[in-house]
Amino acid sequence: MPSTDDSLEGIALSLEETGENHLRISVFSEAQGLQMVLFRKALKNRANDRPDLFDEVELSLAPPRSTGLRFVNEFRLVAKRRELAKDHKRFQVAADLARLFLQNGQHLLEPKPFAALLHSSLAALCHGGNPQVVYFKTLFVFARTEGLPVKESWLSDLSTGDKTQARSVLGQPVSDLEGDLPFLCTLVDSLRSWLNAETELRC
Repeated sequence: MPSTDDSLEGIALSLEETGENHLRISVFSEAQGLQMVLFRKALKNRANDRPDLFDEVELSLAPPRSTGLRFVNEFRLVAKRRELAKDHKRFQVAADLARLFLQNGQHLLEPKPFAALLHSSLAALCHGGNPQVVYFKTLFVFARTEGLPVKESWLSDLSTGDKTQARSVLGQPVSDLEGDLPFLCTLVDSLRSWLNAETELRC
């Protein structure tokens, strides 16, 4: 189902109870970017009767009303990412990635490359990639894709040792970076501080 004005296809990044009968769901879509919709909960709570966090979904939407969010008429589950719930560190990084897209997704002019980044990052987590590596590389690529001088400013201003380690991580596939990499915490903290202080991104 391609995303149109009457449909929405993407990844569920947040689910918030609103009243007794509805969920407010934020979905990041390749075609439409970050969107928020209302989902009517079933009277009986059954498995797969509602989207879950990080699910890939196709939603059929009711015609827009004069005010307020659009309602979901029908929903189809495309894919689940159960692996994320089996490991606390992976789930935490997935939640951090969701927060990155929720805080910054509304202002992206071209959502397609960011949707591809979100897909590849979650896939890396599901397939056993080092969570800190995934988070670091996603932050860097997100900023670079947004057109920020993350390479020219942040990376170039690092110490020689940190710069070497950062380039090594950024230049290798996630699957090749296994084991404990204690220096990553310092790099992640440094990159987040730079983004929050020097750019409009929030992470």
